[in-house]
Amino acid sequence: MKAIKNKRTVVKTVMLLLLIGFQSCGTYNSKTSDIESDLYNGNFDKAVAGIEGNKFLKKKRNKLLYLMEKGKVEYMRGNYEISNKLLEEAYILIDDIIKTNAGQAIASKLTNPMAMPYKGEDFEKVTIYYYKALNYFMLGKPNEALVEAKRINIKLYELNEKYKENKNKYSEDAFSQILQGIIYESVGDINNAFIAYRNAEEIYTKNGGDFFGVPMPEQLKKDLLRTSKLMGFTQEYNDYRTKFNIAVEDTPKKTTPEDYQAKPTSEAIIFWENGVGPAKDQIVITASGGSGIFYGSYMDGDMLEEIIIPIPTGANIGSINAIAIPKYRERGAYYNKAEIIVNGKPQNFNLAQDFYPIAKQCLKDRMLRETIGLVTRFAAKKATSAGLGAIGKQLLGDTGGDLIKLGADVAGAATEKADTRNWQTLPATISYTRVPLHEGENKFIIRKYGPMGVDTDTLYIPYKRGLQIVSYFDVGRTQVIPNTPVAKPLLENPSATTLQKNSFEQSKGTTALVKPISKSEPETTVTNKVLAKYNTWTDGGNGISYKVTYETENRGGKLFYVKKVILQSDNKDTSNVTFTVTEKPFNRSFIEVNEFEYYDSQMNQKAEKQYYKITEKIKPGKETTAVTVYQTLPDFYVTILNIK
Repeated sequence: MKAIKNKRTVVKTVMLLLLIGFQSCGTYNSKTSDIESDLYNGNFDKAVAGIEGNKFLKKKRNKLLYLMEKGKVEYMRGNYEISNKLLEEAYILIDDIIKTNAGQAIASKLTNPMAMPYKGEDFEKVTIYYYKALNYFMLGKPNEALVEAKRINIKLYELNEKYKENKNKYSEDAFSQILQGIIYESVGDINNAFIAYRNAEEIYTKNGGDFFGVPMPEQLKKDLLRTSKLMGFTQEYNDYRTKFNIAVEDTPKKTTPEDYQAKPTSEAIIFWENGVGPAKDQIVITASGGSGIFYGSYMDGDMLEEIIIPIPTGANIGSINAIAIPKYRERGAYYNKAEIIVNGKPQNFNLAQDFYPIAKQCLKDRMLRETIGLVTRFAAKKATSAGLGAIGKQLLGDTGGDLIKLGADVAGAATEKADTRNWQTLPATISYTRVPLHEGENKFIIRKYGPMGVDTDTLYIPYKRGLQIVSYFDVGRTQVIPNTPVAKPLLENPSATTLQKNSFEQSKGTTALVKPISKSEPETTVTNKVLAKYNTWTDGGNGISYKVTYETENRGGKLFYVKKVILQSDNKDTSNVTFTVTEKPFNRSFIEVNEFEYYDSQMNQKAEKQYYKITEKIKPGKETTAVTVYQTLPDFYVTILNIK
C-alpha cells in the first residue's frame, strides 16, 4: 500500500511540473498593455493610475521598474519634483545593488529569472540621469541639472570598469555631451558648452560619423561653429567649417562672448520624444546535447546570433533541452520625421538618441557575460529531472523511470523563461532642434510625417531671456484629427498638456491637417446592409456592448473610412477590454502587427488579413469612445479578445 502511495506521489510531482510548465507566463509587455494603451492615446493621467494599480509592478522584486516607469510618466505630466523623487529612489536602489534572497535565487534557477529582483540594463541606469537632468532644468536648477548630465558618462565608465570580460560597447554617450553643452549655454558658460559639443563630435567621429544608428546631428555642427566663433577660437572654427562643409554666410556674425551677452537673446531647444522604446520578448531554443556543447542559433533582424554552452564530459542532459534568452523587439514610432516652421522655412528635428540599437547591444554584451548563469539554470533543471527519473525507476521500473524523466525534461523546457522586464515608457527616439524666440508669444507650426500622411500641430512658447527647453511628445498618433477644413476653428489637442517647458506653464496646442479634408457621401459607397451595422449597439458578451460610427476622408488620393468605436459596460466594476477592428471577419489566419505596421499596410492595401490589439478601460454605465480606426473598406467587424 505504501509503494502505491509513493508511486502516486511521483506521478503527481511530474504532473505538477508539467502543469507549471505549460501554464502561460506572459511577457512583461503583455502585463502592462493597458498602461501602454493609455500612453498611445496621450492619456498620461490614466497611465499613472494604471502603474499604481498594476499588481506585477507593485511586487517587491519589481520596485525598480515601478520607480522608473512612474518617474518617466510623471515627467511627461510635468510633475518634475515627483518625477525626480521617484528617479532618485531608483538611483539609490541601483547603487545598493538590489539584494536577492535565497528563495528568489532558487526559484530563478528552477523556473525563470523573473523571480529575481529586477536590476536594470546598463543603458537604463544612465537614462535615469538624463530625466533627472531635465527635471532639474525645468525646476529652474541648471547647476543640479548639469551634475546629472555629467553622471551619464561617469556611470558608463564605472559600470564598464567592473566587467573583466565582454565589456559594454556602449561605454560613452554622445547625446549626454550635447545635453551638457545646452545646459552650459543656459547659464552663459560658452567655453564649457564648446568643450561639451566638441566631446560629442569626437564620439561621432571616432565611430565613423554614426553612433548607434544616429548620424552626427546637423544642429551639433552648427552649435560647434557658433560657440567656437563666440569664444574667438579661430583655428577650431575654420577647421570645423571645412570639415562640415558649411558656407560662411550660414555661420553666426557675432565674434565674442561680450557681443553675445550685449543683446537680450532668447532661444528654445525643443526635445521631441517620438514613439515607444523597445520591449523584451524571449526566444526559446531547443536542441539535443552533443559534442560536449549545447548549441542554438536564431536570427535577430539580419544578424545570425549563436548560443554555445559547454556541457561537462559524460553528463547526460536528457532528451529535451531548452534555454530561453531575452531579445529586444523594436516597436518604433508612428511618425518617421518632423520639422518645425521657423521664419517661414522648414527646419528639421535632428535625431539625437535611438534606444533600440543601444538596448540591443547592452543586452547582447550582458548575455555574453552571463553564460554561466544560463548554464546554472539549465543544470539545475536537469538535476531535478534526473532525480525524479531515478525515483521513478526505483518505484515503477525502467520504463516508468524514463517516462518520468522525459516528463520532467518536457516540464523543464516548458518552464524555461527569459527575463522580459525592461523600462518600457522610454521613447523610441529623441530628436531636437533650436529655434529663436522674439518678445511676446511665439507660435510655431510642427509638421509630422507618418504612414497616413502629414499631421500638423501648433506650439506656443512665451518669450523669456536666455535658453529654454521644451519637451514635446508623440507616443503614438496622439493628436485629434479634426473633421473640418483647416480654415475653420481648430479642435484642441488632448496632447497639449504634454508640451512642457521651464517657464512652469503648460502650452495650449492645436492640431490640424496640412490639407483640408474632403468628404464623400457615404450612401454612394456603402451598401444598405453595411450601413445598418453602424450606430447600432451590439452585445459583445460579458456585460460589454459596442457601436461604431463613421465618416470618410480623402488622404493622399485614397478614400478612408474613419470608424469610431464606442464601448459601454453593464458590469459593476471597471473592465479592461481588449479588442480589434477588422474589415473582414476575424479568424486565426490573421496576423497580429502593431498600430504603425497596420497603417503602413493600409496605405499599401495589404492590411486585409492583419490586425492590432486595442485595450481600453470601460467604467460602468458610461459610454467610452475607445479608438478611431482608419480603414479602406466600409465594412467592419469588432472582435472582443479579452475582458478583465
